[in-house]
Amino acid sequence: MVSVVYLTKNGGKLFQDSLDSVFSQQTDFTFDVIVVDSGSTDGTLELLQGYDVKVYHVKPSEFSFGLTRDYGFSLTNSKIVLAISQDAVPVGVEWLHDLVSPFEDKSVAVVQSMDILPEWSDVDLFYWEKVRKFYYTRDCIKWMEANDNIGISFTSCAIRRDVWEKNQLGKVEMSEDKVFQKKISNKGYKIFFQEKAKNAHTHSYNVVSLAKRCQNEGLGWRNVDNVYTFSDMIADILNKEIWCFLRKGIKNSEIKRLSELLFPFIRPLFIYIGNRFTNTYVK
Repeated sequence: MVSVVYLTKNGGKLFQDSLDSVFSQQTDFTFDVIVVDSGSTDGTLELLQGYDVKVYHVKPSEFSFGLTRDYGFSLTNSKIVLAISQDAVPVGVEWLHDLVSPFEDKSVAVVQSMDILPEWSDVDLFYWEKVRKFYYTRDCIKWMEANDNIGISFTSCAIRRDVWEKNQLGKVEMSEDKVFQKKISNKGYKIFFQEKAKNAHTHSYNVVSLAKRCQNEGLGWRNVDNVYTFSDMIADILNKEIWCFLRKGIKNSEIKRLSELLFPFIRPLFIYIGNRFTNTYVK
């Protein structure tokens, strides 16, 4: 009934945690797991030998978020395909059941799960994710306001396969989930936000990786005609609330990295660069 589809490259320990959680799910329906790997060299492929999964490969040079996601979905025969990131760990044993149950309503085309921060003691959370201000900039606000405060994320998202078949992604270098959302929203498909289905997900950044991430986000927004202007950038840099959070983080010694300190400059600046000037995914 359901196919869980991963795109992987050097998944590491979090990928193992994610797989363990997926295979612990308690459901009254069958599901399989499909992995499309694009050149792992860290032991990910060896790890997969211990799980009942189907593994496929694409060359790193041929990887595209849109095309590779389409390829992964095309390998399924299930009624529902579920996209999940290699570093997203489902919470609890009913995550899969809770993601699928809203499809009992025939009008539901997509079910989006809820991201939460991991509570593992060994995780040093990025300050701006911990205070839930990583996506404070106007690009995100514009998108959420235009889409009933729901943002599809392939971090953990279930889709009717026939809906995907009619709305395939094509060659998209970044934000293929938002491209998909725009396609189906324009056609009136129903998106359901499932708060019960939670997955733990976070990132950590140095200055370089943060800048690249934000620049690629800017590029992704251009794929859905979400324009981030120079005025938006200046307004976000001068956002008083963000400066209050910065002062609080410094005062409480929660700002520990240079990337966290410079975040209020880096995020708006590089979203603007990506949105206005970048033409290809920055690796």
